[in-house]
Amino acid sequence: MLIYRFRVTSDELEGFLREIEIQPNQSFLDFHAVMMEVLDLHHCERASFFMTDKKYKKDKEVSLKPEKRDIRKYDEDLDRVVSETITLPLMKSLKIKDYIEDPHQRLLYEFTSKEYHSFFIELFKIFPSDNMNSYPRCNKRQGELPKKPEPPVPLAPSAPSAPKVVVPKIQMPKPDLTTKLDHIVEDESEIAEIESSLVDLLVVDTDVESGMETDTGHPDIPPSVAGDGDEYSDGEDDHHMEHLEDYDDIESLDKRYSGFDRDSDDY
Repeated sequence: MLIYRFRVTSDELEGFLREIEIQPNQSFLDFHAVMMEVLDLHHCERASFFMTDKKYKKDKEVSLKPEKRDIRKYDEDLDRVVSETITLPLMKSLKIKDYIEDPHQRLLYEFTSKEYHSFFIELFKIFPSDNMNSYPRCNKRQGELPKKPEPPVPLAPSAPSAPKVVVPKIQMPKPDLTTKLDHIVEDESEIAEIESSLVDLLVVDTDVESGMETDTGHPDIPPSVAGDGDEYSDGEDDHHMEHLEDYDDIESLDKRYSGFDRDSDDY
């Protein structure tokens, strides 16, 4: 059984090289799988192999997914160029040997995902298998593809924050700690006059309290009789009762207080 050895290079990085060995009866889908593995490619959206000439000019295309293409070709019967829509052949349905027409066949591999990559492929050796290896496989690896930075993920807009209310600070005046009251001069004569006035006020208040009589609120009731209720129980009341003859109108006084002798049942 024969083995195809392809050399894979890139125009993105000088010195980049992969050598891939694959059996002629394997499909282009097997070729695509080993290419993704050795090139460290992920999340494929589109991929195609193109048969090319020695200058890598595209000719036939083999696609990973079903796609249609509008092509322009010359129609000999009409003697003019016409447009035609074709469905691309799929990788899983085609064997590699069916598209190898030259011992140094050249191909172009295009890979599309978040990034786009294009690789040059050339068949440079055909040799018999020793039945010791499984295919496809990478025989030689040199250099790595540059990693393109991924675009930053936009952050979700946050809710606008409430505006801060700035309360102005009121600067309080600082007390003058250096101020002293030493400049105030005491007037001894004025102080003596104030003290004399206070003494006079105290003497007047004492005289008024000693000569003040209790106001009963009634002109006919003597102060001794209109006192608190407790005064009726001591000897002082007896002393006042012994001097009723001092009153000129005793009968009038007797009538006024005659109601106090009634019992509570008489009301």
